[in-house]
Amino acid sequence: MEFASPRRMSPRILVLDFDGVLCDGRAEYFASSCRVCAQVWGLAPAQLQPLQPVFDQLRPLIETGWEMPLLLWGLQQGIPEDALRQDWPGWRQRLLQQAGVSERALAQALDEVRDRWLAEDRQGWLELHRFYPGVTAWMRQVQAAGEPRLAILSTKEGRFIQQLLLREGIQLPRHRILGKEVRAPKAATLQRLLTAAQVAPEELWFVEDRLQTLRQVQSVPELEPVLLFLAGWGYNLPEEREEAARDPRLHLLSLEQLSQPFEQWLIPPPPSSGLAISPAEPQELSRVQASPDRKRPEAGLASLVLTLVELLRQLMEAQVVRQMEANRLSPEQIERAGSSLQALRQQIRQLCALLEIDPADLNLDLGDLGTLLPRQGDYYPGQPDGEGSLLELLDRLINTGIVVDGELDLGLADLSLIHARLQLVLTSSAKLS
Repeated sequence: MEFASPRRMSPRILVLDFDGVLCDGRAEYFASSCRVCAQVWGLAPAQLQPLQPVFDQLRPLIETGWEMPLLLWGLQQGIPEDALRQDWPGWRQRLLQQAGVSERALAQALDEVRDRWLAEDRQGWLELHRFYPGVTAWMRQVQAAGEPRLAILSTKEGRFIQQLLLREGIQLPRHRILGKEVRAPKAATLQRLLTAAQVAPEELWFVEDRLQTLRQVQSVPELEPVLLFLAGWGYNLPEEREEAARDPRLHLLSLEQLSQPFEQWLIPPPPSSGLAISPAEPQELSRVQASPDRKRPEAGLASLVLTLVELLRQLMEAQVVRQMEANRLSPEQIERAGSSLQALRQQIRQLCALLEIDPADLNLDLGDLGTLLPRQGDYYPGQPDGEGSLLELLDRLINTGIVVDGELDLGLADLSLIHARLQLVLTSSAKLS
């Protein structure tokens, strides 16, 4: 009797796309595309800046870099967003003809813009790229372990990728950075990589944020055993993530799973539930314009919302500190949580400035209960505020754990309309493990 060999639960070679998997470069894409549009079509920045939110939303349509300035030019010409979204390949060809340029000319112009920018202001160019939270710490951890071997497969120029990795202290051998200069479809490059590495196809895992690219890999019979992952945090659309989740040959990967053991990658991520708080993207904030002449009428409601968000931010920060002091968090988890909380803090301050709200107004005076937040500085667990705050009380209750059990009747006009029996457990997640 023959038994099937057990399925390998970790890769020997892990191939990662760069843009949309490791790094979010949308700010640089837009800025470089503006410079190309100025060089090729003579468009001024003021004509293009209002288009950034739509440009960012349509980024999942882009396959190679030269398409970005073409997309921006098409938006400036008034092509509707829905039309571009429904048939970008068709519009791409029509726009090339209307603009009177070639793919090669746009690619060359984009490379020249980036080269000149790097030569004149290298730090400014690098700062427009933001690695996703925890990614660089995870890459360093994988490199230190020695296996799997990491490789980058991207349509971005390899030299640009190398510059960005070096900024993060990651030194990847140049032959493992397979950028646009390879000039071959990713499926063909994966085949060559398998041959050169002399590993079984199932020992190579590939993480990509474009569903279309994964479909192209799936169409090659020799690559059928390769494990394919769609990065759910990258440049893709909700319907693409839903399609990937339904395909048994694909694995939908979440950013939280990325830093977990590889066997956890094969478990479908749980559906998101409830309330999620995350830092706003710059293009989302750019849609809110402060009025120089008067107070914004929505500032009153916004102040209440921001007050709640600030309370939750400081509560989460307190729990991170408690779990960190109890040695329950890994270094990459600490880095990811710290960067997210700091980014959220900055976004709250930016929204206060845009809506003409004094950040001090987010702290409410609750009379005998004290204030909602500490009067000065942030709350730190274990160091009580001398005047007391509701934040400190909530943190202590969460750290201790409480159960609210009882019955509630709701009604009006002496009529009992709703009866509820409640059992609420409020405690730190760490106490449940």
